[in-house]
Amino acid sequence: MPSPFPFLAATAIAAATVATAAPAAPAALTPEAADARCVVIFGFISRQPGQPADRMEAIKTGTAYYLGKLSGRHPGLNLTQTLGAAANRAQAEKVDVVKESQRCGRELTALAAATRPAGGAPAPAKR
Repeated sequence: MPSPFPFLAATAIAAATVATAAPAAPAALTPEAADARCVVIFGFISRQPGQPADRMEAIKTGTAYYLGKLSGRHPGLNLTQTLGAAANRAQAEKVDVVKESQRCGRELTALAAATRPAGGAPAPAKR
């Protein structure tokens, strides 16, 4: 099954129709805030009408990845509160959905490339 990560770059195209006004210079995000923002951005994009199935699958995979990072970094973290704060901050800063989805997608694309077998290892033989 092909990796869904390359389709995350395509989320920028869908998000372009809903991008907000140019943001003011936001404060730097902590790693936790950056991961939470990715979850929020993917959630926003997933609620836009007409998303193709492959993009929705990539969004689900990306969301699970970032939720896992948050939970793994801070077991017992109140995800509802963390994601709510991330959504409020993104809205207050009028973040650019396209740029944020590209930032999140770059990390996922790099992860997919790093986990691909070197040299395109052959598939196991069928018995």
